[in-house]
Amino acid sequence: MHPTLFSVGDIHFHSYTVMFALAFLAGTLLSVRQNFKRDEPFPVTTMGGVWVFFGALIGSKVYWWAQYGEWADLKWGGFLVYGGLVFYGGLIGGVLAGIAYVRWCRAPLGPLADLVMPYVALAHALGRVGCFLNGCCWGAVTKLPWGVSYPRAGWNAYHQQVKDGLLQKGAKYSLPVHPTQLYEAVGCVVIFLVLRFIYKKNTPTGLIVALYMLFYGMLRFTTECFRGDSDRPLLGMTVSQLVALGLMAGGLGALTYLRLCGKGAEQPPAELPTQAD
Repeated sequence: MHPTLFSVGDIHFHSYTVMFALAFLAGTLLSVRQNFKRDEPFPVTTMGGVWVFFGALIGSKVYWWAQYGEWADLKWGGFLVYGGLVFYGGLIGGVLAGIAYVRWCRAPLGPLADLVMPYVALAHALGRVGCFLNGCCWGAVTKLPWGVSYPRAGWNAYHQQVKDGLLQKGAKYSLPVHPTQLYEAVGCVVIFLVLRFIYKKNTPTGLIVALYMLFYGMLRFTTECFRGDSDRPLLGMTVSQLVALGLMAGGLGALTYLRLCGKGAEQPPAELPTQAD
């Protein structure tokens, strides 16, 4: 746990904020770079990343309020300032903002979504590293040798374990827990590499998006099994696992549609053969 990455005088740069910013920059700049490798680039710029950034930020805040907040948090929009961030909300908000931007600049939605989606996975991996440094989204207690312990604090795994009676209040560190943030970060990097490999082929429009939904749904459902900060309100599953099942079902449905109906148009080559990625 290292919530403050570094300080310059009285200015503190928090780990989560820095990694969130890096995720935004990486996802935006690499997507735009990939776009301009095309023979005929789509009419989009880095401004699309700005639209997606604010859409994702607002969406993640709203989702946090819906899942964890109270009615009092709505006063003066307090949840926008003090509330946390939830990836699913960010994904929904970012997608809606991205669609609005694509419609505004009259770019083709499907092919552009396929181009961008691998970098969404990469950006998510960077964000999860921020979660690990910040101490949020912690895992369940484990005896595995790579378990991590958090220092004494009024929140995070330490606070949760004291509350649950697993740890004495005077203890210096929490019991070791699964580094679920890093599990998901590694999984997102793998998804990024797989999607980039597939994207280099001539694939039907929508295939990359469908695969992302399937792969990330599988990853999130699995990592949630090791989370220690989430309630399990239905059939022993967390809310995020239920959403993950929906993602997997949507991805499988889209793949089936592309396979059986053959509606996806072939994309032109993603980049010139002579260019290195």
